[in-house]
Amino acid sequence: MSSSIEVRTDDRLRLTGALLAASDWPDYEQTVKAYKAHRAADAAHKFFAPHREHPAVQSVRRWAGQGEGLNQLYSHALNGDWPAGFGASVEDFKAASNLAAFLDETQADWAQAEGDAREVLARADLFHFLADLLGPQTRTLIFMPQLLFPGMRAVACHSAGEVVVCVPPPKAWGTSLPWRYTERHDEALAQISEAFARSLFEILLPAEHAALKPGAEVLALAAAVLFLRQAEGDAAGDQFMVMEKKTRGLKQLPAVVARLEPILADRRAGQYPAGLADYASQLTGQL
Repeated sequence: MSSSIEVRTDDRLRLTGALLAASDWPDYEQTVKAYKAHRAADAAHKFFAPHREHPAVQSVRRWAGQGEGLNQLYSHALNGDWPAGFGASVEDFKAASNLAAFLDETQADWAQAEGDAREVLARADLFHFLADLLGPQTRTLIFMPQLLFPGMRAVACHSAGEVVVCVPPPKAWGTSLPWRYTERHDEALAQISEAFARSLFEILLPAEHAALKPGAEVLALAAAVLFLRQAEGDAAGDQFMVMEKKTRGLKQLPAVVARLEPILADRRAGQYPAGLADYASQLTGQL
């Protein structure tokens, strides 16, 4: 297993983004909050729109719902365990829509995004931070740039051997194209660390502490604050904490950060050898 976070694109997940692009998902996102999508996402919406009525597109759109089904959708794509009959429909869309041609046309954007992501992740060791906080990982951690859809939120999926997070580039203002990851490296690091932390909290949380699962969002944000302090300095981490507390209405975030910080220090000093399983009970009253 790798001892760092790998960066790569996965055609199974790009196919899923293309299915969403062919649906009315891009229009739905704009009703939630207007933003300028990446040029590859805009191109995909136009390229795949003629296939909006394809059965696979319609099924994927119903599955995604208002976003609650996205992680499951991407996990099915990663594992290839689509419900009976649906896999054939997806393969039919792939051929009928000429996905390969679209990916060839936009390959330069994907290659640039991969390079930018590697440069950002090289600024600080997120892999070892997550191991310090949560314990050694048995799965390979993979980051995939998300240039298609969803374009406003991270998606996390996992298999027996991998945890994959897909995070869009940071949003710019108004009608400007999104920033490159390297142009907003602090924001990119915060979003990527939050996505990995949230996925791993949910995977690793012991069954007897299942009541903590609804608090995975604030736990992941607290982890991202601590990582950003380590990667970019205290001011960057604290600014992120203040903004996320206000934006998401999470008044408990500073308290959770304050509780998680000594746990991280204790983990680094050799306490809680099993990671999250050893200290989960200490978080119950914070969420």
